[in-house]
Amino acid sequence: MKPDFTSADTLTRDTPPADPRTRAGRRACRAQDFAFGIDSLVAAKSFAFYPTTMQAAPKGEMRMIYAEFYYVYISPVDLEVHMPVERGVTQYVSMLNFDADSIGGYEAAKHQTQWFISFSAAYGGQNYDFDIVISTVTGETILTIQGPATAMRYIGTIGRRQQEKIPSEHRRLQSER
Repeated sequence: MKPDFTSADTLTRDTPPADPRTRAGRRACRAQDFAFGIDSLVAAKSFAFYPTTMQAAPKGEMRMIYAEFYYVYISPVDLEVHMPVERGVTQYVSMLNFDADSIGGYEAAKHQTQWFISFSAAYGGQNYDFDIVISTVTGETILTIQGPATAMRYIGTIGRRQQEKIPSEHRRLQSER
């Protein structure tokens, strides 16, 4: 009898190259390309995090994020934060919305198939600490933001920065000025 299945890590260096002539080989090539894309984004230090869920740390209720305009953009020259946060005992949702000209203590380390990134930023006299864990296998990204008045955990994905979408009403108002 044959074993039920075989499991192979398609993303480690010691795995022989995948054979693109087979379906399994093509799937392995796609997984390698996906991991390479994430590695490239992290190496460039220029990527955006797009959240799908949020949770107040340490044991808040998990909430889905359906709005597509929330993100954190990290680059070598600045940081843009536009994220929902829960505040206070009543857990009302508000916004964390700021830009920072620099980030401090940026560290990125890869262990097997995960990236661990940490840095801090200051805004309005307050420090915010950011911790990111990125899986190169699934693409799942966990972002933790800790500040003086908030501690939030987000799950989402990273990718290239999307162009900011300005609603048509705002464009009309800007053109009238």
